[in-house]
Amino acid sequence: MFRELSFLALSLLLSGGLLLTVDSKIYAVSHMAREKKYARILGWTQLLLLLLILIFLILFY
Repeated sequence: MFRELSFLALSLLLSGGLLLTVDSKIYAVSHMAREKKYARILGWTQLLLLLLILIFLILFY
């Protein structure tokens, strides 16, 4: 279970980071305000889930 949660944490970090950096910038340049907003919300949500998983891993392993 530790390996699966570690892989999930890594994938959340990468996808959340890409949503916040690359996708938000692409949507800003293309003047897509609604898509930029949702990309930022999803990116921060993924990073929040990452934080919760890391806390779980630290406390229980």
